[in-house]
Amino acid sequence: MKKLFILPLIALTAACGQNKEVEEDTLTRLSQAVEANYVDTMTLRLTDFRRQTISNGKLVAARKSALRFNTSGTISEVRFTNGQSVRKGELIACLDPETAAIALSQAENSMRKAEIDLNDVLIGFGYGDADTSDVPAATMAIARTRSGYADAEQNYRRALYDYEGTKITAPFDGKIASIKGRVYESVPSESFCYVIDDSRFDVSFPLLESEIPSVRTGMEVKISPFNNPEKTYAGRITAVNPMVDEKGQIEITASVSNSDGDMMDGMNVRVLVEELIPQQQVVPKSAVVMRDNQEVLFVYQPADSTARWVYVDILMSNSDSHVVRVNQERNAELSLGDIIITSGNLNLAHESKVIARQ
Repeated sequence: MKKLFILPLIALTAACGQNKEVEEDTLTRLSQAVEANYVDTMTLRLTDFRRQTISNGKLVAARKSALRFNTSGTISEVRFTNGQSVRKGELIACLDPETAAIALSQAENSMRKAEIDLNDVLIGFGYGDADTSDVPAATMAIARTRSGYADAEQNYRRALYDYEGTKITAPFDGKIASIKGRVYESVPSESFCYVIDDSRFDVSFPLLESEIPSVRTGMEVKISPFNNPEKTYAGRITAVNPMVDEKGQIEITASVSNSDGDMMDGMNVRVLVEELIPQQQVVPKSAVVMRDNQEVLFVYQPADSTARWVYVDILMSNSDSHVVRVNQERNAELSLGDIIITSGNLNLAHESKVIARQ
């Protein structure tokens, strides 16, 4: 019976030996893979750096007009809907003009009668039907009052204003927004609609008092809508309010062109203010890693294919880059022309062997 177990035991021992060899071979290959640290590099040079300040703002149309009827009545026609484009002078909506037209006709009749009465008064003063330009101003004022011409003229102007107020026309090219009335309804107490010139917007945004020295009118800004942060529009600062509010902030205004027509009045946006700082040591953010709770760069040494770490200080940062200088307290050395490792550096140690990608 014991002989029956010898062969299986031998087979099991052989299998274990083979598994051990496979494991050792796998570990060897993994060790070699870990030792093969592939990295990307760049040459350290002086380049311009874009210092960025980020804030939030809201778009306001550069031209926006609230339109209302200048008289009461019933809406008889609305020619546009929200979002439609309108040209300057186009009729947007109107009221039933009958009542206003009757009042205007009555005012015209009163004016004609008052003109006759005015002429009679002037005759009494000895001026007759002659050119009234010779009538002294004081005499004319008395004649206009006695004849009722002054009152008739005011009534006519009011009637004409009311008649013209039954129509709403566009004051400039733009888009219709926020219509608050329909045909057969009475005139709303608030504005009937808005006309918005959406070709250009102003955006107001706050900056901290400490950030203001780097901001000036004419600087370029980048504006991104919250609903589409990947899209950016170029604008320029047009005003810096010379007052600091209770929060220690100053209001900045920039102007931006609605180049593709997708921006809207009242839209919330992200504003990026960029200041160009020339001749700086700029590296990608990925090039800086932490060692001993300090920022370091890895400098590639072509002679022996090693990575030497250098302690640095970060002076400025933006969304993708740092401005660095050598940490003098650590007696570190960094020179223009050094080859900086920009990727594959997370697990490197000082003087690690690396392979620079071509």
